[in-house]
Amino acid sequence: MDEQAKRLHPFKIPFEMGKLLKGNIFFIIMLYILNFGSEKMYMKLLQIAFLIYLVWRVSSIILEWYTYKYQIKEGTIHITSGLISKSYRTIPLHKVQNIQRRTTVFHRIFKLTSLTFETGNSGDEGSVPFEVISQKEAERLEQTYSSSHDSILDAEVYVERSSADLESVTKKTIHFTPTTRDVLKASFTSLSFLALIPILATLYNTLDDFIDLRNAEGYAAQVLDTWWIVTIAITAFICIAVTFGIVSTFVKYGKYEISSDQERIHIRKGILDESSFSIRKEKVQAVEITQSMIKRMLGLAEVKLISAGSTGDEELDTNVLYPFLSVERAYGMIEEILPAYKVERSMEPLSKQAFKIRMLRPSFFWLLATAAICFFDIALWYISLILLVLIYTLRILDYKSSRYLLKGEFVQFKTGSLGTSLFLTKRSKVIQIEVKRSKLQKVFGLASIGTINRSIPVHHTKIRDVPVEYADDFHTWYLGRTQHIQTE
Repeated sequence: MDEQAKRLHPFKIPFEMGKLLKGNIFFIIMLYILNFGSEKMYMKLLQIAFLIYLVWRVSSIILEWYTYKYQIKEGTIHITSGLISKSYRTIPLHKVQNIQRRTTVFHRIFKLTSLTFETGNSGDEGSVPFEVISQKEAERLEQTYSSSHDSILDAEVYVERSSADLESVTKKTIHFTPTTRDVLKASFTSLSFLALIPILATLYNTLDDFIDLRNAEGYAAQVLDTWWIVTIAITAFICIAVTFGIVSTFVKYGKYEISSDQERIHIRKGILDESSFSIRKEKVQAVEITQSMIKRMLGLAEVKLISAGSTGDEELDTNVLYPFLSVERAYGMIEEILPAYKVERSMEPLSKQAFKIRMLRPSFFWLLATAAICFFDIALWYISLILLVLIYTLRILDYKSSRYLLKGEFVQFKTGSLGTSLFLTKRSKVIQIEVKRSKLQKVFGLASIGTINRSIPVHHTKIRDVPVEYADDFHTWYLGRTQHIQTE
């Protein structure tokens, strides 16, 4: 059913004003607090000019809210904006790839939220944001999208779903919620306690503007000569840092939930700043399992879903499953959420020829660094030696970690040295492949291969120095995709 054109919630105005204030707080302090009452002519001109700018921006915010209207008509979102120069935009609901919801502290206070429909387009056209709307309106928009997509599926297969079928489709299965042990493990693995150091440094610099800390440093140095005071101070700092890390991790991951229904995957997280991400299973283009050096030592992994559409704010990591899962749990969860995907534990290692070529391949970075050392200070020659050892150590580690596998509809790559990345995708989700051979690779009978998947930006994955026979099989495998191609 078509609806009347609507505006965003009126609280969009103070929401945008808050962002304006946050983005210009430095200039406000400099112009109107630190230089209040200044008699300098240039400072007065700057204050007047900035005040005019603020008035213009506030007026623009009010006008933008008033002229921005949206309407869903015949399965399409219609958006109009602009007062003098009108802008019109239409987005078919079936083009929506992912749904992201975020509820900041501001939203929570006024029982509001923000909702974003992510499409497969790039740039500003890739998302349809509703930054300040009521919880009820967000649920209505999500339901409208779901109903629209369900009606399209019904039209394609000419089947009318019963109420029992619809209930089974929308019934959620919760796959993971973190325990207290998981949160504690995440706080140490993420090194979030180290974030206290720059905060203390900033606090020190701020206090130094008002208090002469340099005179206090002499007194502090005398006090710290006592060993037991130093021990207490270090212990207190460690306790405060660990507590800070645990609290900050709990705020971010304490309310984490990974769930799925028959058609979608849902990720929800955040205590103060809540965010949620929903993606249709059919839109998942690939799965990537990454391990940093610390996570490898602790047997943990992070699973990322690569989708056809944009995934919103990169800082939120909305398309990342809980980033501190055990490796086996990560593999198992992929198979639970995406039954069509199966991570193979056993993969083909690189050949001895690959090891030889990696030892013989020149490092242009090392050559340039060595040339610079020789030019500026030959006495630092040992840095060149250390750099050479480091480069070859990383090459050996990458050789030992690299794996590949081609099995049925799936291709699987694993690469990395200190940290590793395991990539898994289906043939029908690959839009292009790359097979390259350098002159040195031709001598050793090797090649480099890679896949390109739909994403924003386009996702490239490659592995170097696989046998040329495997590269040929990989090319033949890709040519067979026309038998199982899926259009989206």
